[in-house]
Amino acid sequence: MRTFKIAICEDDRDQNEHINYMIKKSCIFLSSEHQKFEISNTFYSYESIFQFINSSSKLPDIYFLDIQLSSKPDDKNGIELANLIRNRQKTAQIIFITTHDELALLTFEYQIEALDYIVKSNEEAKIQTKITQDLEKSAYKLEEFLEKKNNIFTYQIGNNFYRVNIDDIYYISTTPFPHRLKIIAKNEISEFTGDIKNIQDKIPGFIKVSQSYLVNMKNITSINLKKRLILFPTGEEIQFAFSAKRKIKEYLMAD
Repeated sequence: MRTFKIAICEDDRDQNEHINYMIKKSCIFLSSEHQKFEISNTFYSYESIFQFINSSSKLPDIYFLDIQLSSKPDDKNGIELANLIRNRQKTAQIIFITTHDELALLTFEYQIEALDYIVKSNEEAKIQTKITQDLEKSAYKLEEFLEKKNNIFTYQIGNNFYRVNIDDIYYISTTPFPHRLKIIAKNEISEFTGDIKNIQDKIPGFIKVSQSYLVNMKNITSINLKKRLILFPTGEEIQFAFSAKRKIKEYLMAD
């Protein structure tokens, strides 16, 4: 099970408690047997989270930060804190919760790449929805980072994320249902929502042999160029498009 750790930094104790409550509601809604969201750290000042970040080897995955962390204008603020987090942790997902939406423009100067800005004055139901959506987006982005690092392909079914080693995949294909894809791998067959072109961009080592099939050429048993057939270890055969013949021959020659 993948656990996504969440940190909150808000100097106002009442607001901190309320944000905690709302995030916990979203955590319960999104958590399942395959993934879990939990608040791991709560901070009330720049100094306390600064010390934690500089002393801890295990940092949270997702941060909810207030922009104004003190009533004193010269004190460190949430934007400077986000900059510190980003320099230490490139994959951190940062969401600002603030009454000062105009300060969001400053994040571009720091090149923080915050995931979202939640304005405290919005209706509570809207804030709750945004928190849930941001946690979902954060999980997706973190899984993408993990894919690139560990040669993992991640796909989503409902609120759950599933991972498979790219080297174990035979092919990914379309299905009769729009935006529904099928993945065939060693010991795994699943269907999930997606677009085959977007998948091709995520796994550049695969060859799109037709409008319907994206094939891992490392996992084929044989190719019949005359009949335009690809055979897999499972015994299954698929036919590739005439337009893909050149790409396949180039791959075989390079190999």
